[in-house]
Amino acid sequence: MKIKRFLSLVLSLLLVLSLSGCGNREEPEDPNSVPEVSGEDELVLYHNSTALAPMLMSLTEEYSKATGKKISAKLAGNDFLGEMQSNSAVIYVVDTNSDLSEWHSGGLFSDLLNDSGLSSVVSGIPAGLQLNPAGIGSYGVPLVLEGYGYIFDKEMISALFGKENSENLINDLKTCSFTEFEGFVAAVDTYISAPSAAEITIGGSKYTFAKEKNGKALNLTGVFSLSSESTRAMEHLLSTALAAKFASRYEVMTAAEEAVSGMNDILSAYVEVLDLHTSHISGAEGSIGRGDEFTGGDYNYSTAVDLFTRGNALFYPGETFDTADFEKSAEGFSENLDIIPMKLPLSDDEITAAGMTAEKLQSSIVIGSRYYLTVNPKADETSSAAAKDFINWIYSNEAGKNAFSSAFGGVPFNFEYIMGDSVTEENSAAENQSEVSSESESSEGKTKSGTASPENSSQSGTESENPGLAEEESSGEENPDLVGPMIPSHSISNSLMASVAEYYAAGNWIPDLSFALPADFTEKILGENLSDYWGMETWADSDRKNFVDTIIGGWKERLDKENSAVG
Repeated sequence: MKIKRFLSLVLSLLLVLSLSGCGNREEPEDPNSVPEVSGEDELVLYHNSTALAPMLMSLTEEYSKATGKKISAKLAGNDFLGEMQSNSAVIYVVDTNSDLSEWHSGGLFSDLLNDSGLSSVVSGIPAGLQLNPAGIGSYGVPLVLEGYGYIFDKEMISALFGKENSENLINDLKTCSFTEFEGFVAAVDTYISAPSAAEITIGGSKYTFAKEKNGKALNLTGVFSLSSESTRAMEHLLSTALAAKFASRYEVMTAAEEAVSGMNDILSAYVEVLDLHTSHISGAEGSIGRGDEFTGGDYNYSTAVDLFTRGNALFYPGETFDTADFEKSAEGFSENLDIIPMKLPLSDDEITAAGMTAEKLQSSIVIGSRYYLTVNPKADETSSAAAKDFINWIYSNEAGKNAFSSAFGGVPFNFEYIMGDSVTEENSAAENQSEVSSESESSEGKTKSGTASPENSSQSGTESENPGLAEEESSGEENPDLVGPMIPSHSISNSLMASVAEYYAAGNWIPDLSFALPADFTEKILGENLSDYWGMETWADSDRKNFVDTIIGGWKERLDKENSAVG
């Protein structure tokens, strides 16, 4: 019964791209020549995202140039499903934020893991990124990865603590405990209202605030930029909480009522962090808390973005997908961003997920993919083969990897660092031409030693047994076979995505588990109840308990409904 429920739930998590026609699949005789595109053979990649449109157009154009096979990306209308079915679409991009149950019931999902045409690509998808509702198979290929956590401007940290200290402080914030982070938030909040050369300790190191506000810190009014209307930041934090109990999406989806009831301590920690967020909100004129000023003010998504890009807030709890909106608010703003994990006040005794520890939880960002590529299982053999050729080209062919980097500038699921040749003038020049920011190849040796292939990461983002070489072990004398620069498999467009790539390659990530919760959980349980709590200036212990009971009760109620429907 559970299996059926989840096949219907998650199998409805993949769709997108369509193909019509197809023909000659032979490569041009001269691999260095630019082949002419045949007008007879056309692969249509269907999607419904205006944000993805220019990237997919760039990707398809490069594929046509490289292979001579005509391909186009088409933005579908409002009836995406109807258009897929009426056009007998073959390959499509599915948005996992959509309700995909109809896609599944329409038989538009194919198990790509057991498909010989794509098995070499799909087998490399980490378990935490696979779309496998029944615990087996894989029904889509992640298009581009997104990171979720506290996004911040590195220049703001430099203004607060001095440029010479910022890199070390950022590294310590990435791995510090919740207690240290909570103290950091309180110290920044105090500094905003009364600047002084106060000292704080993070990760065992002492850092001193600038005596007076300067640079970007001049506009600082609060710690967190939040929207009173959105639950997205709360949903990302919930993924971190779920990772303390469940090791995979499948475990969340098949959770029994007993497991949900056992979330009390973890969800209490979750609510404690929500309290921290909403007690230190950045306002237009100064720091605010919950209450009428927050709920009655114009604190929507656009306002939260603007407050962050104007330098009014230190942290933006959100996702890398929001970068496009940062740029709309302030051109060039996204060039110097970074991200640290969301923290929870949990000890090892309270964490029961397989392979998870408190240290791992506090030092890992959430990584997921909103968009997946999938192939229609009803497609004819020729069209299906053409679609798989395209997917294989993106992730396995060097020209395809370059085209992906050029189009998205983000992190693919098969991103990794590989050992280059011995350092020479040619290698140094090539390395300098890389678009990956220096942050992704330094940071106390974390990236250079973080050579764990993403294919070897566990479903919960656990580091591989051999996360890489320690910095002191990378010398030619001690390891003569491992000399040379660490070369990224893909070029990354900005410092924020470079940071996500670093977390990912090192295995310091956890999957987007909130995605596996019942369909209307976020909207009905978090959304409708959070608005009430945002209006309460203070939360008593009884309020926190009621909040936790509401989350658990709502989850169990949905389990009962789903079990009744299946049974």
